Amino acid sequence: MTIQWAIPSYKRPVVCAESTVAMLIENGVNPTDITIFLSDPNEQSEYEKQLTGTGVAIKGSELGVANNRKHIQHSYPEGTQLVCCDDDLTGIQTKSEDGKRLEPLHIKLPEFAEGAFARSKESGANLWGIYAAQNAMFMSHTETAGLRYIMGGFFGTTTIDKDVARNHFLESSGEDFVTSILSFIRYGCTYRIDWVTAKTKYFSEGGIDAELKLKGTKRQDDHTRTLHRIAETYPDLATTYTKAGGITNLRLKRITAYKNTRPENTYL
Repeated sequence: MTIQWAIPSYKRPVVCAESTVAMLIENGVNPTDITIFLSDPNEQSEYEKQLTGTGVAIKGSELGVANNRKHIQHSYPEGTQLVCCDDDLTGIQTKSEDGKRLEPLHIKLPEFAEGAFARSKESGANLWGIYAAQNAMFMSHTETAGLRYIMGGFFGTTTIDKDVARNHFLESSGEDFVTSILSFIRYGCTYRIDWVTAKTKYFSEGGIDAELKLKGTKRQDDHTRTLHRIAETYPDLATTYTKAGGITNLRLKRITAYKNTRPENTYL
């Protein structure tokens, strides 16, 4: 079955078309395998204007990033290999062979995803992802099976499982932390590719900020509240801590089943 590529989006027709969609196509993804899921179906015509002639499908979904992602999980037949991407990605990057810098991924995205699905399946995981920080010095030439944070910006999953599918909290802030935990509990591990990260357009209008604006909620307040709730719900697997500037963040317990070395075909 061909890998499917899903993009949840809200109030970002231009950014979505010029960033994630363009990046996926440029890196080898067939446009007919891409579907954009709109949190606001009333935006359909605006997205169609930006994507006319591309072959990309556009479908209505549900308001809220978490609701949209959960809707996506149930929009494909069980067993579909699905890669879900944020709508503001401008590239997928890799740690250079010498470890000193980030470079564009040297293989096409469908080939990368096929390998990721195969190796995560071997580990028993149902959820794979990439490194969250865009910093080569923190990354490594390894792939880790265990409990790791799988960020929502770029991840793959296979079985559409109602017990795990992103996620029972239905909170947009921190929903990827919850999904990482739930998938670990259900399958025994997640699978993270530590030598790859995503390049994104930070602070683009729309997305979670626009969603929370409708509720009259500040993003940082919502983020803090949700992360504390996650830590209270899963005290053995997650704890909160305060970063510089008084920003609350969540740390998952580092549980490592094993590590794989980076495949040789991913270097130049």
